[in-house]
Amino acid sequence: MTFNKYLMAITASTILSAPLSAATIYKNDTQDFNIGGRVEVRGNLTDSDYSDKSRVRLNVNGKNELNEDLTVFGRYEFEITEDEDEDNGTATLKTRHLYVGGETQFGTLIYGHQNNAVTYLTDFTDLAETFSGYINDKTATSADRSKNTLRYIYATDKLTFQASGTQNANNNADGFGLMAAYKLTSELELAAGITSSDQEYGNTTDATDTDTSNSYMLGARYTKDSIYLGANVMQGNISAAGISDSDFVAADAFAAYNFGADNSNTVNVSYSYYSADDIEALDTNFVGFEYARYIGNFAVYSSYKVALNNDNSSSSNDRENELQLGARYGF
Repeated sequence: MTFNKYLMAITASTILSAPLSAATIYKNDTQDFNIGGRVEVRGNLTDSDYSDKSRVRLNVNGKNELNEDLTVFGRYEFEITEDEDEDNGTATLKTRHLYVGGETQFGTLIYGHQNNAVTYLTDFTDLAETFSGYINDKTATSADRSKNTLRYIYATDKLTFQASGTQNANNNADGFGLMAAYKLTSELELAAGITSSDQEYGNTTDATDTDTSNSYMLGARYTKDSIYLGANVMQGNISAAGISDSDFVAADAFAAYNFGADNSNTVNVSYSYYSADDIEALDTNFVGFEYARYIGNFAVYSSYKVALNNDNSSSSNDRENELQLGARYGF
């Protein structure tokens, strides 16, 4: 997979959550139906503590051109992970996408469990196989996906605009997001976004207090030949972990180089930083290094995260370095 094709697949996934690979089950002049997914084995080593992070993702999707002015589509995708503490093979199933939508000359409208408007922007840096894209997952409207979401997309060759509204989503969140991106050249794209959510911020299961969280974002990405550079910065206020209205600042950076026969080797470096004035549990501060090899629909990779200062992003929440090895087959 060349790096440009990889980015095109990521862009398509951001707009319509199209699969990176899929098998067509049925197709005629106006309809098609596809099935796709991935099987991924992953092992994580944190301070000599090994944990299995393997998963399976499956999706079905289709579209129907009703007439020259309207095409409708739908998608369902879920992820299965084994319950690590169980010996009897029990598993957890999690919905990733469940939506329907329509596409016209005036834009695309989608409703369901899907990407937020600002996901297009935050995906500028969320491209590593493992350690990237950590700073935007703190609220329902800035995270990659949310349920009960209505999203509008308008895109031209240079301009992309998205708006989304969420009702009773994760943590009983209500809110919205807006994003606009513009390609100054074929190589350089700039973007800005804003999100706001009113959601429960208690740190216990029965805490129902709500308050508003706001995020203001700027992003840029540069692509030329085998080089990719992306950066995002965020600031705003957040209510989480039992604390209301704490100011925060955050930044993400991602750099990658593609090389070798068919540009099938990738090395990348990522950096994630998040700091809320009054909520130490949200602190994120690490550098990630990764090598990945892509052979058709198969990939193998090795990722290493170096925890810095007050980093709490580890699953063990102990500011530790992490090594993750993985292999993935997509279909």
